Amino acid sequence: MRNMKTWMRAGVALGFALVAASASADIVVRTGVDGSNAVMGSGSIDSDWTISTDGGASFQEAKVLYPAQICCGMETVAGTAAWISDPSIVAGSAATAWGVGNTVYMRHSFDLTGYDLATVAFSGIWRVADHSLGIYLNGDLIPGTTINSTWGSNFAVNVALGSSSFLQGVNTLEFRASSLNSMWDGLWVDATVTGRQPGGTVPVPATLALAVLGLGLVAAQRRRAG
Repeated sequence: MRNMKTWMRAGVALGFALVAASASADIVVRTGVDGSNAVMGSGSIDSDWTISTDGGASFQEAKVLYPAQICCGMETVAGTAAWISDPSIVAGSAATAWGVGNTVYMRHSFDLTGYDLATVAFSGIWRVADHSLGIYLNGDLIPGTTINSTWGSNFAVNVALGSSSFLQGVNTLEFRASSLNSMWDGLWVDATVTGRQPGGTVPVPATLALAVLGLGLVAAQRRRAG
């Protein structure tokens, strides 16, 4: 009888472990935050994002904008993320060295190794100062993200559940933008990638049945003991 109880408890534990392993695991995608998703101070380097102001020839780690580089409605963003820009920005100056009219690329990567891609989606809000030339996921343009004058209002970005744009392994998110006057330029993002936890195992019906059976038998044993 003791061995029976042991096996029943093991079955229950296994069943719930498999259920827990299949729980949703979110990946936060924000600008200007550290590894704990806390907003970094002005002038900090955000190594999760890289930026190119020379047409993609070279990329550098982004820098969190100083207050002097925030203007004209950019300050109305939520406090969950911070504006980032080219690392050459200098405290006290509004210039961000993007140049006028050229394409700027800002990239972030996230790893979906082990995820069930049918359960993955991406959504959030963003702004670019000045013009958005589109948001790309692994080279695919996300519809509705090519917008002029995006610095003063939040815009939504969504990639549908199970989109073919998602890849097993490392995925690259790229924001493309241009500047009106090479001043007060930057990127602000607060978004989330959702999906089944890496390594998660979907419990098969037999496993669930074992867990339920184990619970019933354990409850029966307790009633007898009472």
